[in-house]
Amino acid sequence: MKRLLLLLYVIMFIPSTTACWDSREVDKFAIVTGMAVDKTEQGKYLVTFEVADFIQSSEGQTIKSILIESEGESIFEAARNALNINAPRLYFGHTTVAIFSKAVAREGMLKVLDFFLRDAEPRLSIDLFISEEETAGEILRTKPLTSEFVAVEITDIMDEQKNLSKALAVPAYKFINAMTGEGISGIMTSLRITENNGEKNVKTSGTAVFKNDRLIGFINEEDTFALSFILDEVKGGVLVVDVGNEEKMSLDIVNNITDVKPASENGELSVKVKLKLKVALIEHNSARNFNNKEGREALVKMAREQLKNRIEGIVKKIQNDFGADIFGFGDLFYRDLPKVWKEVRKEWDDIFKNLKVTVEPEIKLTHTGLLLEPIEIGD
Repeated sequence: MKRLLLLLYVIMFIPSTTACWDSREVDKFAIVTGMAVDKTEQGKYLVTFEVADFIQSSEGQTIKSILIESEGESIFEAARNALNINAPRLYFGHTTVAIFSKAVAREGMLKVLDFFLRDAEPRLSIDLFISEEETAGEILRTKPLTSEFVAVEITDIMDEQKNLSKALAVPAYKFINAMTGEGISGIMTSLRITENNGEKNVKTSGTAVFKNDRLIGFINEEDTFALSFILDEVKGGVLVVDVGNEEKMSLDIVNNITDVKPASENGELSVKVKLKLKVALIEHNSARNFNNKEGREALVKMAREQLKNRIEGIVKKIQNDFGADIFGFGDLFYRDLPKVWKEVRKEWDDIFKNLKVTVEPEIKLTHTGLLLEPIEIGD
């Protein structure tokens, strides 16, 4: 995202009378940083484009974000219709964020994503999001806290949340692969608006769940954290362990490796999820002493059992509430056990709902220098 900002500032200082960018004169096109797709009551697409506006003043040239709205029977037509409202030609080569309304996503993403597949400019690395608000456009109308552009702010937020394993980046190519692949359903990160001191800001709110190409529901950030383990997308974060008596211990996730294996035995299908975590104690809120070997082993055991229950819980929730294989278990059978997959692929939706999934966490508590024994107040 810093590269996008750098690019915009480089373009800002290019004299528009002599230079060009990608063989186009700078003042004849507008760089789209982000876009939001909604539907009108008449069934047309209403697309909001966030573009970089280069402003010349006596103090020099500056960049600010402006929003352009346009309608069309398709996203491509909406982009072209923007020319009719005195907007320069929209350039999508550096668009980083695309947000869709629930209404659009419930109708199906296949038609919408056709724009990204057929147009030469939009990159398939663009990150896709679902707005949990009434529209997608209102996300782009929020007040960014750290940047001039909402698209840049969203990407910065995603970088932070990915490091906490509470958000999953889903570029267009990844969603399209899930939508068209064998034995896997798609997901996108969901966004919502919060109010701080009277100003509206954007934040991540969990994960949108799809079946085929249609939105069917949402899970929150805590469930997304559990989902990240199965998808081997854990980049960090905090594992809070309940040690009894309303006391908690916080473990920092240093790293994790997930290994998921499908199995077929006597016609019974199952999946085993093995985790290898390295954690460090970062917060001690218990009167118990975990400094000795017995205490450390007890802490690790509680962490292991609670994490196992948490991850197996999200599997059951997805199986029962959505019936959509967002974990890609079917894809694992397709790749690792192709003969088995050939026999079950047509009934996979029903099989998935009752698939036995076992989680086996292995947790190593590293030495942190932090006391594992409680701090006591002296006399």
